[in-house]
Amino acid sequence: LKRPSGPELALSIKSHRAETAAMSEAEVVAMAQDPPAASEAPKAAASGKAPPAASEAPEAAEAPKANGSSSPEEEARQKRIKESTARGEAPIKPEFLRPHPYAAAASASGASASEGRGEKRPAPDGDAEDGGEEGEGGDKGKGKGKGKGKGKDGKRQRGMNKNKDRAANADAMKMVRAGQLCSRMAYLNGCCQQDAEGKGKCKGSHDLEAFFAGKPAAIEEPCPVLKSLGVCPAGLNCRYQGHITDQKNVDREGVVLTPESPWAAKVQGMGHPVGETNVFDYEMVGKLRKKVFDFSRSIEVSKAWQRYCSGASDQPLGAIVETERKTLDFRGKSVLAPLTTVGNLPFRRLCVKLGCDVTVGEMALSGSILEGAPSELSLLRRHESEKCFGIQLAGGDVENMARVAQFVDEQVDCDFVDINCGCPLDELHRRGAGSRLMARTKAMEGIVRCMSTVLKTKPLTLKMRTADHEDLKKYPEFGGRYAHKLLPQLEQWGVSAITLHGRTARQRYTKLADWNYVNECSKGRTDTSIPFVACGDVLSWEEADEHLADHGVDAIMVGRGALMKPWLFTEMKEKRHWDISANERFDMIRDFTNYGLEHWGADARGVETTRRFLLEWLSFTCRYVPVGLLEQMPPKINWRPRPYIGRSDLETKLGSTSANDWVEITEMLLGKVPEGFAFVPKHKSNAYEAPKDEKQGEEMQDVQG
Repeated sequence: LKRPSGPELALSIKSHRAETAAMSEAEVVAMAQDPPAASEAPKAAASGKAPPAASEAPEAAEAPKANGSSSPEEEARQKRIKESTARGEAPIKPEFLRPHPYAAAASASGASASEGRGEKRPAPDGDAEDGGEEGEGGDKGKGKGKGKGKGKDGKRQRGMNKNKDRAANADAMKMVRAGQLCSRMAYLNGCCQQDAEGKGKCKGSHDLEAFFAGKPAAIEEPCPVLKSLGVCPAGLNCRYQGHITDQKNVDREGVVLTPESPWAAKVQGMGHPVGETNVFDYEMVGKLRKKVFDFSRSIEVSKAWQRYCSGASDQPLGAIVETERKTLDFRGKSVLAPLTTVGNLPFRRLCVKLGCDVTVGEMALSGSILEGAPSELSLLRRHESEKCFGIQLAGGDVENMARVAQFVDEQVDCDFVDINCGCPLDELHRRGAGSRLMARTKAMEGIVRCMSTVLKTKPLTLKMRTADHEDLKKYPEFGGRYAHKLLPQLEQWGVSAITLHGRTARQRYTKLADWNYVNECSKGRTDTSIPFVACGDVLSWEEADEHLADHGVDAIMVGRGALMKPWLFTEMKEKRHWDISANERFDMIRDFTNYGLEHWGADARGVETTRRFLLEWLSFTCRYVPVGLLEQMPPKINWRPRPYIGRSDLETKLGSTSANDWVEITEMLLGKVPEGFAFVPKHKSNAYEAPKDEKQGEEMQDVQG
């Protein structure tokens, strides 16, 4: 039972539209409430309405008649909406709903095919309901694989997939890397570390004949990096066309590049992307790895804290240097949450373009930064378009957090530093970090006080949940949650802003955020000059405005809502619902791709890295249901879409939950996937088979830091 793709998908869409257009309204409603088996064609009728155009706004709820009664059509519509939302499903207009593709399989297994009776469809192998956990083997390596989303014990998988699940991709990447030229030779047509006889320190390949003999065919598109910068640092390794002439890398004007070219100073290479800061040289990384970086200032602060804890001092720390710090003003601004994996620099650039005011980088581990790990240091990078940018640090050790605060204060370009007290992952909890830090009050105080003292020029912020785990014995008044107790203390310890996620760590994302409790926390604040930011389930500008007006917050942070529709920031600024067309959404995907090629490079390795992160984003944004297809507004983040036919073939493909379709979308921009490629979403909530007795509405997990 494979879902159609390519020409088959286009044919099925056209066929469905023709069948739906020939149905009466009553038959369309009946099909929506009780879809027929996949093999059973809908009955034809005399006439019917065609789906609305992409530019049309969603129909508002019809007002009752003047005499107080409503029409049968309106009553049926309201009933459909009520039943859909009760099941946790998006109330999609009947004319767009697809006849259930898995009804026949369910019927054969003895299960009812009627979603109208509240039962779920079975998720077939390789195409699971919530994104498909594709991975190993399959046709052309395009993500066919497990699809079950269950562990050996048969339980629902949670959290994140392991690196071993993507081992095939790692092997494919090694092969790609082995076939590339030395990066300097590819860029400047010569390597300064090689002599005329081909001897020197450079370990890269310099054999042009062998390289071009084994190089795959170029992607039939002009190089986006060349178009943006005027030169492509990937050079001869680039997968695109437009700047390789006679086996030489040339600039936009056709001039051959050399080590003496002015471009060598303007664009240093793929390791130093244009417009990015916090790119650390080998000398700085070496100081961290060899442990010779001067941390004397932070060490003194840590010793002062230890003296206070031992009773040798009455004062925990010395005075904080307030005059040198920037003042944080988040009031009324939209903030992008720190998002693991998907909150990368290209995605943040896209959100800034769409109206985001404040961005926060991906969570970085303090211990890994102090060890000079390149992968962790790369998470600190900032693009020049990010006007207000913060980095988020995670750690449970007071001394390490103080040291990394000094490193950031002296070496990192950012506007504020955020402490992660909200991550629910067990890996962080074992280190005493993430949300577990909320239960370690003394360690939390030490980290906040020490970091606040060490940071002379950058404000310190903190993001937490309503609790790590509920403690009903100690805090019975709010269901065991205790964030309201910590807020006044954090203000005294030295934070410059606080962000609250309206769930406990135990809940992860399985229940709606409790904004009433957020309001209770706001009432307990002692210093209202410190910005109070909150997040949880925001997917529309109405929800954002409601929280700002009624729940005592100064700003709204958006996480999963931005992943599903990054143009949410535009809607929040303009206070309107954007019935965005499929072509406009594809243009955003193209922008992300171009930003990724500038950031990771346009060589084979950069193309595949961009593809991987684009696929991770597509595994979230496929949940978006166009507002023109909904019967009720505003949309809710816990609504799950039923299979639907979009207003165009592209809109249907963008709403697909099949990893095969996501891969095909990337191939439109990044060329064919390499041999052996397999995509497994990092977050398992995008790759599962829902058991029949599972509750509706469980959402994406372990994304926000």
